Amino acid sequence: MSAPKAADPPEAPPARSLLRGRLGEGLAVVALLVLHVALAESSLVRENATVDEVVHLPAGITYWQQHTFRLYHHNPPLVRMVAALPVVLAKPVMEPVYQQPSWSSPDPSPSTFSQSFARMNADRYFDLFTLARMVMPIFGVIGGLVVFAWSRMLYGPGGGLLSLALWCLCPNILAHGRLLTTDAGSTAIGAAATFAFWLYLRKPNWLRGAAAGVLLGLAQLTKFSMLALYVVWPFLAVIWLMLAVRPDERFRTIGKYAAHGVLVVILSVLTIDAGYFFEGVGTPLGRFEFASTSLTRPVPGGLRQAPATKNRLFAMHWPFRENRFRGTILAGLPSPLPSHYLLGFDEQRIETEGILKRMNRAFEALRAGDLETARAEAMSADASVQGYPVYLNGELRRTGWWYYYLAALLYKVPEGTWGLVILSVASLVVRRRSGADWADEVCLAAFPAFLLFSMSVLTDINLGLRYVLSIFPYVHIAAGKVIPWAIGLGGKPAHWAWGGIASLLLLTASATAWIHPHYLTYFNVLSGGPDRMPPRLIDSNLDWGQDLVNLQDWYRENAEGEPIGLAYFGQINPTLLEGRGPALRWYIPPARPGGLVLLQDPNSPTLRVSGPAGQLAPGYYAISASIVQGLPWRLYDPSPFVWEPCWNADQDAFSYFRRLTPIHRIGHSIDVYKLTEQDVARVRAELQTPIPRQAD
Repeated sequence: MSAPKAADPPEAPPARSLLRGRLGEGLAVVALLVLHVALAESSLVRENATVDEVVHLPAGITYWQQHTFRLYHHNPPLVRMVAALPVVLAKPVMEPVYQQPSWSSPDPSPSTFSQSFARMNADRYFDLFTLARMVMPIFGVIGGLVVFAWSRMLYGPGGGLLSLALWCLCPNILAHGRLLTTDAGSTAIGAAATFAFWLYLRKPNWLRGAAAGVLLGLAQLTKFSMLALYVVWPFLAVIWLMLAVRPDERFRTIGKYAAHGVLVVILSVLTIDAGYFFEGVGTPLGRFEFASTSLTRPVPGGLRQAPATKNRLFAMHWPFRENRFRGTILAGLPSPLPSHYLLGFDEQRIETEGILKRMNRAFEALRAGDLETARAEAMSADASVQGYPVYLNGELRRTGWWYYYLAALLYKVPEGTWGLVILSVASLVVRRRSGADWADEVCLAAFPAFLLFSMSVLTDINLGLRYVLSIFPYVHIAAGKVIPWAIGLGGKPAHWAWGGIASLLLLTASATAWIHPHYLTYFNVLSGGPDRMPPRLIDSNLDWGQDLVNLQDWYRENAEGEPIGLAYFGQINPTLLEGRGPALRWYIPPARPGGLVLLQDPNSPTLRVSGPAGQLAPGYYAISASIVQGLPWRLYDPSPFVWEPCWNADQDAFSYFRRLTPIHRIGHSIDVYKLTEQDVARVRAELQTPIPRQAD
């Protein structure tokens, strides 16, 4: 009996068909990236610079022109430098700005410098920021290419395209990808670095290790949160070693990892140094004046003569804390990192740790001349902290919620994306995977899990979704696994799966189209949307000062020439609007007793402020949503003789507006009211009630 005939091998797809498929795939990638850029660009020109951007751009200009990073080293400089380059080429007025004390003093003030920049460039101010912002979507393109390439390698072309679509249509990526801030840049570069490290794990060699090291350094130049990669990557190497490397090759692979790891660290540090033009590299560790608890220790005796500073945070800490390396064998060790990188990290640690209440009490006692009380407070065991005012679901307080970021994700991620994420998690359960496959999945999940845990448990910073924006590329990549899952179903289940995937993707696209161009204010329907009262979240989640120009446009069409009370949450002086059309006739509304405090000396003979209105009157009012909900802020004065913010609005200074109904919302972020005599009478009692003082 003859042996059965062997089955014919499957025919390879014709070269022409393969080429056609690759061409279609490439065109789809280009189309999605072009759509992403078009959406971002058309949005950014319709909103003005946000709170942080106002300071970022002038600082970035100084990096190029002065070759020093002394101004606003609160974050690493890469993103600012990218955005500032076209503005530098546009030749803004800078020489008079450099002659101001805000630059020439040993302790330069970023906010004051930014106000000088605005005053000297008033006629081009909004155009310069638009020019800087127009280059920011380049990070969205970089992130999109990483998302597509990583997902395609794991889940095929279909998975890659689905992941890329989720990235390009994500309202949160579009929101921050237009802004001159560090969040989108660190998200894209951080994902690119981890992708390079994942490629290294799959095939470890010197070249891939070098690429991962350089990208790791670039990630550090975007945001200090990327320091987490130094913790996550070794963990991924261990997981890969256990799940994806054969037992007989593990010992040799460990040797490779060790040798290549040294190269990765060295190249990352050199990249950081180069990004700072090597400024301050080699400075002995003992010379720095740090302030964070992590880098300081109590001063022997509890008090010292501290260096002079205008920075309140430093003035609060330096008399009672000193560099923990000073007086140790490490004091003379040359720092391998730039000085302003270390000083910036120190400032960030203060923000992360929160302000110790005892340090505030010690500082106030020192100012009053009570040295013994100052020492006692500084050396007490009280570890309670007070951070920034934070808000969630109608409550404003000084301590955060451990579930804040989980809630922010629940509210601000589109329902369609949530559906695909849940579907992708379910597919992990129903499909068998090898150890190597599980190693791939861990590589996607490790950084998001570590960042969420760190921000939720190890810090008390509850200021916005942007602090966890860098988890989005990994989530979008992981969602791509629903495509091979659907392909493997076959029959009617496959038909339903494809229909569900298409419907969920369409739901995400619809959400993005609906909120355009106001991406920063996006909230999904299930959370109540951006106009829910009270809002779920405020600050950079909703109202970050982005709609001042849109308020001007509304005013021109609906109330031109009429006085309008304005309490604006932003760092742009409304006087600058004169450069783009009819100016607002604005004034500061009356605040509750004790709600407004003059930041300058009221007895100064040169002080010429208009101040708030003496009483509430019928008419138009425009109040930023964050201020309506009670967030403290600094307000400008309409006097032409005062340029910088000179009024401090305390928490709930304008809370009486919460009892009134706005007639319109500008970009979902500024509430416009038209008060009648009846409205004024209704809130008169609250307006005359002093604001309760918060306990220390």
